[in-house]
Amino acid sequence: MTIDTAALQSQLAATWWQVLDAVIVVIVAMVGHHLALNWTGRAMRRARVDTSTQILVKRAISAVFVTVGVLVVLGILGFNSTGLLTLAGAVGLAFSLAIQDILKNFFSGVYLLLERPFRVGDTIRVKDQQGVVENIGVRTTELRTLENVQVLVPNAVVFAEVVTNHTLAIPVPARGTDEADGHSSVSPSEAAKGDPKTDAAAIAHQRDTPRQ
Repeated sequence: MTIDTAALQSQLAATWWQVLDAVIVVIVAMVGHHLALNWTGRAMRRARVDTSTQILVKRAISAVFVTVGVLVVLGILGFNSTGLLTLAGAVGLAFSLAIQDILKNFFSGVYLLLERPFRVGDTIRVKDQQGVVENIGVRTTELRTLENVQVLVPNAVVFAEVVTNHTLAIPVPARGTDEADGHSSVSPSEAAKGDPKTDAAAIAHQRDTPRQ
């Protein structure tokens, strides 16, 4: 059995060039990802976009760069795109069934970032936990309690439970009651205006009084 050395060398050279191209694509993707995040972050801060929206946009940018980068690298290395998509679909289905809870928390987090029932910095209460929202992560929402303790609440729990947002509470107007003794601070003349007996006596007095 003879080995074609020239053909083998040519194949190895082509393989090395493919690997080099793939490495270059990975480096370019990483640099582009870093620059895109920095530019987008500065633009959103100048536009005063809230923190929750910034988190969602940055995650979307990262997902796009990773997906496109992986597909381009696999295409450079000579993998069949159709077979890769079929394999990725089968693996994705099995993987999604295995991590249902994680996916539930992930999509709940995406919903929280889109719907924004509360924002980073708000004081909320979820079940027995109350604190300031520090971050809405992929799997959990981070709260900082009054005791300076960090509490991680799964996003699925936040999505399913009743959430009380104390930051958006509307102050109750004063009712004119002295809190010390519990008596009303309304003047006697104002109180008499609403008394039917007092109103009737005043009308009778005006009727019986002779006109000048």
